[in-house]
Amino acid sequence: MARLDRLLLLVLLLWPLVAKAQPGEPFPRPPEIEPAVNFWIKVYTEIDTSEGFLHDARDLSIIYETVAYDSDAIDASRDRIIADLRALADGPRTDLSESRQRILALFAEGVADEVLRKAASRVRFQLGQHDRFLAGLRRSGAYREHIREVIGQKGLPQELGILPHVESSFNPGAVSSASASGMWQFGRATGQRFMRIDHIVDERMDPYTATYAAMSLLEYNHSVLGTWPLALTAYNHGAGGMRRAVRETGTTDIEYLIANYRGRLFGFASRNFYPQFLAVLQIENELERYFGEVAMDAAPDFRELRVDGFVDAAALARSLGIDLQQLRADNPALRSAVWEGGKRIPAGYPLKVRASDVAAGDLLALVPDEAKFAIQTPDVAYVVERGDSLSRVAERFDTTVSRLVALNQLPNRHRIIIGQRLLLPQDGQMIAAAALAPPELAQTAPVLPPAAVLPDDQALDTPVTSEEEQAEAIDPAADAAQSERRLSEQLAADPSDYGVASNGSIEVQASETLGHYAEWLGLQAWDLRRLNNMAFRDPVIIGERLRLDFSRVGVGEFERARREFHSRLQREFFGNFRIDSVISHQVARNENISSLAGERYSTPIWLLRQYNPGLELNRLQIGQEIIFPRLQPVQ
Repeated sequence: MARLDRLLLLVLLLWPLVAKAQPGEPFPRPPEIEPAVNFWIKVYTEIDTSEGFLHDARDLSIIYETVAYDSDAIDASRDRIIADLRALADGPRTDLSESRQRILALFAEGVADEVLRKAASRVRFQLGQHDRFLAGLRRSGAYREHIREVIGQKGLPQELGILPHVESSFNPGAVSSASASGMWQFGRATGQRFMRIDHIVDERMDPYTATYAAMSLLEYNHSVLGTWPLALTAYNHGAGGMRRAVRETGTTDIEYLIANYRGRLFGFASRNFYPQFLAVLQIENELERYFGEVAMDAAPDFRELRVDGFVDAAALARSLGIDLQQLRADNPALRSAVWEGGKRIPAGYPLKVRASDVAAGDLLALVPDEAKFAIQTPDVAYVVERGDSLSRVAERFDTTVSRLVALNQLPNRHRIIIGQRLLLPQDGQMIAAAALAPPELAQTAPVLPPAAVLPDDQALDTPVTSEEEQAEAIDPAADAAQSERRLSEQLAADPSDYGVASNGSIEVQASETLGHYAEWLGLQAWDLRRLNNMAFRDPVIIGERLRLDFSRVGVGEFERARREFHSRLQREFFGNFRIDSVISHQVARNENISSLAGERYSTPIWLLRQYNPGLELNRLQIGQEIIFPRLQPVQ
């Protein structure tokens, strides 16, 4: 009995340590964000897209009223609510009208005037989602099994599979106003890390390929940020943005960040992304309570065909005896140029064919050798000249502005640059028009980065003259804001610190040199060596801090030039490579970063640091784990 007592005492003494060592709930639901979670449950389950809530943008427990989805009705109700809030803040709170009594009851008793004044500036409209959510539930049946398999392969929490409810209502063809695409809503820059995205193939639109990419991104976010609330918020705000939030606030508590962080572009959508996820999680766990019995779509039965050559889509459909439009619907990652005959289906592309549409047996044997080509159809491009506009180019080559915008993935139909190459649609008329154009204008050309690297503006479709003259016509403030958004999107997955500290120092990042800093600051490299007591041959060390001189160039201008450099570097890299998976490597004796990254895994140091933010490159230890991305060339 004494021995049992001693064992019991030992267990009691060790229990706090054992309990502390247990992994926490992966998706915690802090009481501070409970009002936001409940708000989104209402949005998803109580009202359709025919109406919405007028509510406080910060305190989501305050819902003023439900209004029809009509701009006049919304504006009238919003104006009345704002007027009532201001009247309550500035005047007596006696003999109140019914509407003002109702509004005042939404706030704590004795609410301060200043609170009401601020609330007047935060009245927001949120569209209902009940019907859209229900449609997404039905669609989700086609993809749930695949999503579960991918999540299982990666060893991630299965709850992550509900994320398309938040992103797209499980709509594989969804395209947002910010140009995020597909069921998992990838932006171009982040998507190119994991998928092929160009004018022939856009794998964001394939719900199966994009699922693997989405889990790879979430896996990466979690490895960089350490918690699932942060990793999920980073899906919207970017790993770089969330690392910056943690640096600036000194905390990883999601409830604190939602309530207090006021970082760049951390707006309503970013603040509410995790609460939305939790709301969907509750709904999924209690589907019958909210939606009753839901008949979900069945998963289609596909067979995969990889043709050993480039093949015309119409010729392939004829060879297989299947409908071309059905083939197109089942392979949405292939862009319009393929289905319109301007491009061939790439060699080795994993084409999906419905099993019910073809006979059993070897599908590849049905494709005759004469239908296969060794090369892709060459691109036909036009080089922009002085005086051109997209509408003039479209008219010259008998096409439309919309087709040019889509084919070249232009962010703005109102801006093209002299010398820019525009790919042209390649139907019969287009090829004939290109043949008649002067040889210096229409030509076969390699695919070059389109004008997606350029900032948008609000100009009309006016002829281009020169970059300098165009810049004069742009509102500098609007252009700077647009440029900042573009840079943030392009570096969304990059957790590196490109900021300048309050003491004028920076953390040295991979691929940077003293020459870069000197160029961005308008100085000589020797000026920076002298400032930092560096000898002539002393290199800059990645991860160490360096003091800078901002006497000629401001901090903001320097930071922008620095981020532009890394944006360009990464854009060019991911135009040629994509991340297929990750490899966990344990450091062995006599191994170093140069041999591992440069020879064994062919990984640039800047990308290695993104996957291992705290890695000290010159202090590797035997047995230390390093994550390497497995890279594949883009075909």
